[in-house]
Amino acid sequence: MCTKKTKPNRSAKIMSFISRLFKSHTQEGTLIKDPNGPHTLGGKPSAQLTLPKLDGSPVVYFGTLNRDVPLLDSLDFDLALVCPLFIDLQVPVFLDYSDPNRPQIIQDNVSTNFAPLFDDIPASTYVEYQEIGFKLDRKKPHRMDQVYPGEVGHFGTPNWIHEDLTPTCPISGKPMEFLLQLGDIDDAKTIHGQEVLDKEYIDPYLHFGHGYLYVFFQADTKVIAYLNQL
Repeated sequence: MCTKKTKPNRSAKIMSFISRLFKSHTQEGTLIKDPNGPHTLGGKPSAQLTLPKLDGSPVVYFGTLNRDVPLLDSLDFDLALVCPLFIDLQVPVFLDYSDPNRPQIIQDNVSTNFAPLFDDIPASTYVEYQEIGFKLDRKKPHRMDQVYPGEVGHFGTPNWIHEDLTPTCPISGKPMEFLLQLGDIDDAKTIHGQEVLDKEYIDPYLHFGHGYLYVFFQADTKVIAYLNQL
């Protein structure tokens, strides 16, 4: 004999939806170095990736986020982290990843200062960092007063050094979602291009002015924003 199923009331549906929404967008955790981790910092880009060009500053590849272990459900492609690291990133740089293998720097109608910070680093410089693997560890929520062994960054909620500068997507006009932030990556040593960086006394490993690099995403437009605070 079949038993008639009772429909959940409207209030229960709303609470269930809010619970799922909260759960999917507030997961906290750290990025931990792991040689077998699915994500990488440094290394060589894939042969399919074409780096964008920017007058005055080289665009540097510094890792890949694997979509198989997404930070956001909406990130549905392997994200090659590429950014011109030698310009003023204290205002965001936006890249269009509509084609994930051919990201394009958005220069129209944005306030980013694209002027180079250094005179002796030509745009043609190729900088490569030693590859290290990392994983997401949701069992170790990021804490302001604690750094875990092997921690290279965290995800969930940005830890701003100064004021909250969550960017707005220049294409959609929507607030962007926080992916992660990275600090100094001492193990990702410079293995190509250090002779040029030495002219400006830049340390021989992957870092972002010894501050944090914040990475944001807008799912509708496939736009990534990179922002630095020192």
